[in-house]
Amino acid sequence: MNVQTLLQSTPTVNYLNEINDSTSPVAIALPSFSVIEVTGDEAESFLQNLLTNDVRTLTPNTAQLSGFCNPKGRLLSLFYLIKQEQDFLLIVAADLAESIAQRLSMFKLRSKVDITVSTELKVMAYLSQAPLTDQASDFWSGVSANDQISIYLPGNIHRYLTIASAETSIKENSHIGAENLWTSADIQAGLPMVYLQSKEQFTPQQLNLDVVGGVSFKKGCYPGQEVVARLHYLGKPSRRLFLAQLKTTEIPEPNIEVTDESGEVAGHVVRAAMLDSDTLICQLSLKLAARDKTLFVNNNEVLELNALIED
Repeated sequence: MNVQTLLQSTPTVNYLNEINDSTSPVAIALPSFSVIEVTGDEAESFLQNLLTNDVRTLTPNTAQLSGFCNPKGRLLSLFYLIKQEQDFLLIVAADLAESIAQRLSMFKLRSKVDITVSTELKVMAYLSQAPLTDQASDFWSGVSANDQISIYLPGNIHRYLTIASAETSIKENSHIGAENLWTSADIQAGLPMVYLQSKEQFTPQQLNLDVVGGVSFKKGCYPGQEVVARLHYLGKPSRRLFLAQLKTTEIPEPNIEVTDESGEVAGHVVRAAMLDSDTLICQLSLKLAARDKTLFVNNNEVLELNALIED
C-alpha cells in the first residue's frame, strides 16, 4: 500500500484506546494538513525574520513548532517547521495553506526564496505503542530516507509525523487509523493548531506556545514581536490553554465559543477530537478567571478541565 491508497482507505482504528500493544504501527493519512515548501539560498534568513521561533537552531532533519503573527501579535497560522538541507517544509492547516503562502510571498522582496504549496507531498503519520526502530529517538528530530522524512513528536504514545509523496510505500503490516487518532494525541501532548476559523484569534501565549517551545524571546524582530515580548516581560497572560473532556457525539469547530453558566464567553475551542464514541477531548483557550466556573461547549457541560501549565 502506498500513501495515495492510504488516503483513500477506510480506517480500522478510530480511537487511541484501540491501539494495542502489538509491534505493528498505525498509519494515518492527514488530509487536513498541507505542505508549504520554502526553498532557496536565503530560505533560513527569510523565515527567521517572520516566524516566532528561532529557525537558526534547526539542523537538517529536525523540526520545531513555530507561529506566524500579524502586526498585532495574533497568530495567522502555526507550523510544524522541518529543515531539510537548506530548504524548509512548513506543515500547516490545509484550509490556510494557499493564503499563508501568499502572505509569506508578500515579504519576499529581493530575497532568494521560492514559496509554493506542494501538490506532490502528502502528510501522514505513524502511531505505535513501541518505538519504531528505523526512526529517530529524540523528540523533534527525524530520519530522511526513501523519499520521505519522519519527525518524532512528543506525546503519550510514539508519534512520527511523516511527509512523503503519494507513491511512497507505507510500512508493512500497518493498521489503518483515522485522523482523529493523531488529533487526539496532539491535543493530549499540548500542541495547538490554528485553522481558518481561528486565524488571528489567539496570541502565542494564549495557546501556550511560550511554554511548549514555539516562541523564542532571544531572536530578533518578526511581525508582532513587540506585542508578544511585551506580554512576556511586562505582563501576564489573561488566557491560557486547557485540556477538557465532555460527553457528546459532535466535534465542535475551531473557535467555537466556550460559555459559563451565565452565558458569558469564557474562551474558545482550539482543537477537538473524539476519545471514544461519546467522549470529546479538546483544547480550550480560556480566561484564567473562568477556570473554576461551570463551562459549556455547544451547550454540553465540560466535565473535566485540566491546566496544561500552572500560571
